[in-house]
Amino acid sequence: MFTVWPATAHLYPVIPLAWALQSAGHDVRVAAHPGMAPTISSVGLTAVRLGDPAVVPAPRAANRPLSPETESRLDRLTEKLDLDPAGQYAWGAFRRFMIACLRDFHPADASPSDPMPAVDDLVDFARDWRPDLIVWDPCWPSAAVAARVSGAAHARLMWGLDYFAWTTETLAARHAVLGTSPGENPLVEAVRPVAERYGVDVDDELLHGQWTIDPIPEPMRLPTRTRTVPMRWVPFTGAAPLPDWLHAPPERPRVALSLGVSVRKFFKDGADRIQALLEAVADLDAEVVATLDDEQLDGLSRLPSNVRTVDYVPLNQLLPTTSALIHHGGIGTFATAAAFGVPQLINDEESEFIVVDDHGVHTTFRERHMDAPPTSAYVTERGAGLSLDRHTQSTATMRERIGRVLHEDSYRRGAASIHHDMLAMPSPRDLVPVLEGLTARYRRPGGDAGRPSPR
Repeated sequence: MFTVWPATAHLYPVIPLAWALQSAGHDVRVAAHPGMAPTISSVGLTAVRLGDPAVVPAPRAANRPLSPETESRLDRLTEKLDLDPAGQYAWGAFRRFMIACLRDFHPADASPSDPMPAVDDLVDFARDWRPDLIVWDPCWPSAAVAARVSGAAHARLMWGLDYFAWTTETLAARHAVLGTSPGENPLVEAVRPVAERYGVDVDDELLHGQWTIDPIPEPMRLPTRTRTVPMRWVPFTGAAPLPDWLHAPPERPRVALSLGVSVRKFFKDGADRIQALLEAVADLDAEVVATLDDEQLDGLSRLPSNVRTVDYVPLNQLLPTTSALIHHGGIGTFATAAAFGVPQLINDEESEFIVVDDHGVHTTFRERHMDAPPTSAYVTERGAGLSLDRHTQSTATMRERIGRVLHEDSYRRGAASIHHDMLAMPSPRDLVPVLEGLTARYRRPGGDAGRPSPR
C-alpha cells in the first residue's frame, strides 16, 4: 500500500514503482484523499479513499499561514538552532512548506480523542487489508502508525529532499550541544496525537520509516543517517495523447519553458516573471514551447513570434525533442530533464507567494521556490546548465545565458553526465526484489490488528 499526499507532484514519483510491483504480481493499493482517486485509477492503479471528500487540503501548503503562536515559537526555535546558510535554507523549507503539509491530516494542537477521519480510515483499511508493506509519503507520517498497528513493514518514498530527517537530526545535534532541547520537533508534534490514539510509541523508526526509498541524486541530498535505498527517478508527468506537432523533429532548436503548478497558482508576481522570461527568449533563433494557461497569458504585453503556448503537455513527451529547458527548479521537473539528458536553465529567484488564511485574507511573503536552490546548485556545479534571475540579470544577460546553454557543447556534456549518473541507480523494477527482502525482514504478521478502533 502506498499513501500519497494529495498532489500530482507527490503521486507521479510513486507510479513507476507501483507499476513495477504490480507487474511483478503484487497486489497494490494507493491510499489518498478521494479527490485523487480518478487520477490514480486513470493510470491503472487501485485507489483507496481516505477522509471526507468535501474537506479538500490546499493544493500547495504555502498558501496557508501558520498561527501567530506557532510562528512565534518557530522564530524562537530558529534562533536557538544557529544554522549556517545551507542549514537556514533547509530549515526554512521545512518550516514554510512541510509543516503546513503535515497539518492537513495532523492538525495543530490535536488530542488523541479528536476526530481524525482520514487517519482513522487509513488505519482501519490497513487492519482490514493487512498489507505486507506500506510505502508512505513523508507528509503522511501517520501511515507509519497504520503499519505498526497492522504489522506491515514500512518505508518512506521521497519526492524531494529529506527535510524531515534532516530537521530531526539537526534538533538532536543542537540538543547534544546545548544540553537542553532547543524546542519540540514539529514532526513529533504532528505524529504524537495519532500515535497515542493507537497506543504506539513515537521513535525514530515511526518518524522516518524502517528505510527510505530515495530517487534524488546522492550529491543533492541533505546529510542524514537514515537507511537509504536508492531508486532511479523514472519520469511520469501525466497521461495525454501525443500532440500532432510533436510527431516530427523540430526544424530549429526547441526550448521548453515550464514553470509548474506553483507559479500558476501561488506566485503573486508570476505574470512579471513570465513576461521577463518571454522577453529573454524573444530574439532567439529557436522554437520556444511554453506551458502556460489562459490565466497566465492574460495581461501579457506581447507574445513573441517564436513562442508556441500550450496549456499542458506531459514533459516526458516534450523533452525528447528539446535542446534546453527553462523551469522553476522543481525537483520533478529537474529529474525529468535529467532523465532525458536535457540542459537546464533554473529560474532561481525570490518571488512573492500568495498566502490565504482561514478567513480568506490575502497576504504575501517573499521566498524562493522550495526546490530551486538545490536544483540550481547541482545543475550549475555539474555544468549541465545555468540559473536565471530577472532581479539581478538584465534581459540581454538572460538571453545570453539561454543561448549559451542552448548551443555550447559543454552543457550537453554536463547534462549527459547527470543522465548517466541516474542510469546507474537501480530502476523501480530492480528494486522489487530488494523491497521483497526488506519486507520479509521487517514485517510483523499480526501486529496490533486485534485492538479495537478508538472511534
